[in-house]
Amino acid sequence: MLEEKYYTVADVAQVTGLTSRTIRNYLKDGTLTGQKIGVQWRFTEEEIRKLFSKQTPGGNTPSQLVRGFLGNQDREQNSCLTLMDVPRVDEKKGMSLYCEMKALADNEELISEITYEYHEDLQLLRVAVTGETGAVTDFLEQSRKLFSQMM
Repeated sequence: MLEEKYYTVADVAQVTGLTSRTIRNYLKDGTLTGQKIGVQWRFTEEEIRKLFSKQTPGGNTPSQLVRGFLGNQDREQNSCLTLMDVPRVDEKKGMSLYCEMKALADNEELISEITYEYHEDLQLLRVAVTGETGAVTDFLEQSRKLFSQMM
């Protein structure tokens, strides 16, 4: 019987283009699962693949986020929802871009939610973000800089 290959945090970071810190944050928030062997985290190919599944693991799709936003009439503060489409991007680059955007959103406590879906047939990444209006506006400016660096 063949043994399954396991990857370290450093391996996953190198393959995905993310930082080790981002990988550890994904472990902490449940976006990525793995096994702790001794003092190191190890991941199977399947666990890494799930990180880049077609939609946010355990989250809403952008369409669901829009419907929920429109259906909520009871807000305590000003709120904003934005949809961003990134056309003509392959899945690997799209997921790398989304991961960078998620890291930005995770550092902003007034961003309520960020989610994505990838349409392989159209090579289209769609990202939805909700939160306090000023925080979303700041996030969009930071995302614009990411787009220009990555594209």
